[in-house]
Amino acid sequence: MHPMREGRTMPSDELLTCEEVCQYFGGLDPSTIYRNVRRGLIPAPIRVTANTSRWLRSECEASLAAMIARRPAQ
Repeated sequence: MHPMREGRTMPSDELLTCEEVCQYFGGLDPSTIYRNVRRGLIPAPIRVTANTSRWLRSECEASLAAMIARRPAQ
């Protein structure tokens, strides 16, 4: 069970829509998000229902941190 605070999940366990993930990663197109999921650069979504998927914010944050750590030094 997710920790609750005032009826909402805590920010690190927040579920993001595809649109929110697109914005989180800098305004990417949904097709680019799914391409990067297949490449292992972005975490796979959680299937909530047959037609609904969501991403954990904490996994997106970890993924972005890993991208930053891998970038070449300037």
